[in-house]
Amino acid sequence: MATATASARPMSHGELWVRALRAPFLVASVIPVVLGGLLAWEAAHGRSLLLDVLRPLRIDLFLLTLVGAVLVHLATNMLNDNFDFRSGNDLRVQHQNPFAGGGRVLTQGVLNVNAHLGVALSFLALGCLIGLYLVTQVGLTLLWIGLVGVIAAVFYVGPPIRLAHYGVGEFFVGLSFGPLIVMGTYFVQTGRLDWGPFFLSASFGLLVAAILWINEFPDVEADLAVGKRTLMARLGYERSIHTYRDILALAYAFVLVGVITLTVPWTVLLTFLTIPAARKAYAHLRAHYADPMALIPANAGTIGLTMMFGILAVLGVAAGVFL
Repeated sequence: MATATASARPMSHGELWVRALRAPFLVASVIPVVLGGLLAWEAAHGRSLLLDVLRPLRIDLFLLTLVGAVLVHLATNMLNDNFDFRSGNDLRVQHQNPFAGGGRVLTQGVLNVNAHLGVALSFLALGCLIGLYLVTQVGLTLLWIGLVGVIAAVFYVGPPIRLAHYGVGEFFVGLSFGPLIVMGTYFVQTGRLDWGPFFLSASFGLLVAAILWINEFPDVEADLAVGKRTLMARLGYERSIHTYRDILALAYAFVLVGVITLTVPWTVLLTFLTIPAARKAYAHLRAHYADPMALIPANAGTIGLTMMFGILAVLGVAAGVFL
């Protein structure tokens, strides 16, 4: 009885906005910023220990990069929910899988849709202002990196482009949370782009794309009903299951390429400790792909896999400085 009462407690206004922000998913932007910063630190250390001591990373620029990435990520979460609500997409979601179907604060009518959009655009504007300041500090290359990220944030499901409707949304999500953030952070600190950060950023970006991919399984009918033909929906269940497996495998392959080419420390092989979790998530997807509620452990497992992979990548790069 106590549990039922607790679950029925109405959420406070603050709790509703936290839910609207989908704050727990911010690890997908925090980890790649940290990874990019550590890769820049490792690169400086590799050239000269003395240089690393005398000219440490620009902590002010690093923190601005982190705040900017988080703001754009928050804007992305809210813009996607807002446009999916306006298109009728989220209104067609019938399941209760908490990892799909958006934040649901708009479909439940607990937040005003225009206020929700206003907050999203405010976050985006602040993130862009930080990005433009960083461009003045490090150069125009960062502008093009940031521009692609902003386009992906606004037009993932936003009109008139609606990237997800044309089956390329998954690509832009992986690109944004992988190469764009990691290499953007790395460029802010080093003023250049290197292969090592690309390999590790591609790995992490693929796993973030895998989160989106597996979360699309419960939403496929609602997506198709409003013309949102994601790549997962285009491929169908069976081929999408195989594609999920291939996405995970490719993430580990990029790490291996980085180690073999000596562009990243061999200690990033720590990420391979997550392979059992990847196999478990894939097996669960294969067994329960058509049942939104039974799929929940695979949705959660993919998120956990991505977080642990990112943490181990960070630890691996840090360890590489000393080994």
